[in-house]
Amino acid sequence: MRCAIDLESRLIKTAELYAPGRKGSDAITWVLDDYPRLVAEVRDLRKRVAQLDDEGVQLDAVLHELRQIAERINLL
Repeated sequence: MRCAIDLESRLIKTAELYAPGRKGSDAITWVLDDYPRLVAEVRDLRKRVAQLDDEGVQLDAVLHELRQIAERINLL
C-alpha cells in the first residue's frame, strides 16, 4: 500500500543522507525500513556499555585489592 504524505524538504534531504544511493521516497522508505534494526542495535549497544561499566567496576575493585597486597608485601 502506498500513500502520499507531505514532508518538508529537509526531512527528505536528511533521509537521503542516511540512505546511500537513494533519493526522495526511496530514501524515506529505506530509513523507515531500517529503523527497527537500528533501534535494536542501539539497545544492544547500551546493554554492552552497561556491561562494560560493570566489568570496569569489578576490575577497579580487583586492582584496589592487588595494590593493598603489594603494599603489605613492601612492608615485610
